[in-house]
Amino acid sequence: MADNKKTRRSMAPRHARRTSVLCCAALVAALTAACGGSGGSAGTPARQNPDTLTIAVGAPPQSLNPALAGNGDPLVIPVELAYDPLIYLKPDGSLAPGLATEWGFVGSGNKVFDLTLRPGVKFSDGATLTAQSVADYFAYFAKAGGLGASRVQNFERVTVSGPLKLRIELKAANPELPYILTQGFAIGDVISPQGLKDPNRLGTSTAGAGQYVLDAGGSVTNQTYVFTPNPNYWNPKAINWKKIVVKVIPDSNAALGAMRTGQVDYMIGDTKGADAAKKAGFSVSTWPYLFGHIQLLDRAGTQVKPLGDVRVRQALNYAIDRKALAKALFGKYASPSDQILLPKADGYDPSLNGTYPYDPAKAKSLLAQAGYPNGFSLVMAAFNLQPGETDAAQAVASYWSKIGVKAKIDVPVAISAYTSGLTGKKYQAQMFEYGGLPMYLVADQLLSTGSLFNPFNNTHPEIARLMREGAAADDASRPAIYKRLQKVIVEQAWFVPFASIDKVTVARPGLEGVTASPRSLDPNPVFFTASRG
Repeated sequence: MADNKKTRRSMAPRHARRTSVLCCAALVAALTAACGGSGGSAGTPARQNPDTLTIAVGAPPQSLNPALAGNGDPLVIPVELAYDPLIYLKPDGSLAPGLATEWGFVGSGNKVFDLTLRPGVKFSDGATLTAQSVADYFAYFAKAGGLGASRVQNFERVTVSGPLKLRIELKAANPELPYILTQGFAIGDVISPQGLKDPNRLGTSTAGAGQYVLDAGGSVTNQTYVFTPNPNYWNPKAINWKKIVVKVIPDSNAALGAMRTGQVDYMIGDTKGADAAKKAGFSVSTWPYLFGHIQLLDRAGTQVKPLGDVRVRQALNYAIDRKALAKALFGKYASPSDQILLPKADGYDPSLNGTYPYDPAKAKSLLAQAGYPNGFSLVMAAFNLQPGETDAAQAVASYWSKIGVKAKIDVPVAISAYTSGLTGKKYQAQMFEYGGLPMYLVADQLLSTGSLFNPFNNTHPEIARLMREGAAADDASRPAIYKRLQKVIVEQAWFVPFASIDKVTVARPGLEGVTASPRSLDPNPVFFTASRG
């Protein structure tokens, strides 16, 4: 596989944008005009080729290794093609058999979980799927150092109880274990025993049991990834394409241009180009996908003392105009929000929206009460994991400057620089757009000590207690617990949420299966088909 080191990746875990609100509004108008200038004159786009699917992504994968790939669109798209998950998350949000045919918790408390695997499955390299191979994969995943490693490190014990049966015993309850064994998290994307013998090769090759295999000869690292059918796949009828090509096109306008000229069939767009894509004759789908927010990372004030005072954190919330931000940055494809969940997620509470109305006078008063009438300075990361996060950071910073808070915005050049900056405590805050997951998973990644997004290991007794209670609760009682958790988070102002943001996908006429639901927000290309009409 050819390697072009001059290119870099970005994707969606998400970060980096923004100037002032007025500048952002002008930028939106300018880009929309630029994109729409020729969109309506080219006629109806050609229909989807039934043999080849070409996907444009804004950032290359961190790795083709599931243990290091990260999660969510667009990072996991190549992994989804080559690795079947233990459990499939269907577009309607339901769970379906993948490499596992049966699964479930044993008893109460969400800590003991049994899996039964599908018989007769072979990996692309010819190795056979067994319970032991899955156990070995989990052991590797926990040590590999990827984004999801902590979730597998929560496995107290994995016991092989038969050739195709295994039991997972957890250190701490995880009610969403079946969910994280689906394709979007890569944890259930089992690597073959042969692949585990040489993990270094997994970054640029595939060793899965999925529908497709990487054509290394036709691929160029960080530019183009070509996939062809896996001859060993257990369900040949599920292979819908003779070839799938994933092209890295960082600029969404360029990606839309490639769709116009027939070089791309599907792309993850952005809110600025959605109307232009519709005008050009493509199928545009939108749905609530991300919650945009500033993470106040140094919540105990170890580096920037003012952040340790709840009044200061609340002042930062009162200082921004959420309605104006959402409109300037995303137009009609976002709505203002005061909380770190999307509508319809367990724990989302509509009554909390409006907790922090735009009130710069009150923000200044709170700063003065806390002993900082002249404000303070901090460093905020803004990595464009999602398009435009830098713009958003600059827009928020312009509001904060009006109350004397100076945010120096750092834009990492690559995801490795971004993550090392987090773990190295380089930033006291960061702009982030996080996917609409259930509260357990949001809390686990954003609030848990030891997680990438809590580098200062902040804790709060009530938050920790409610996290534990929610994790161990049954399905009926969990939402009420998580609403209480959300309320405490909002009151403590650990974050500065500002908007619920839509996902935008653009598809060629005749491309079907690009659907989603509140629990399945990332369309999976293995479900895409070309209509024959």
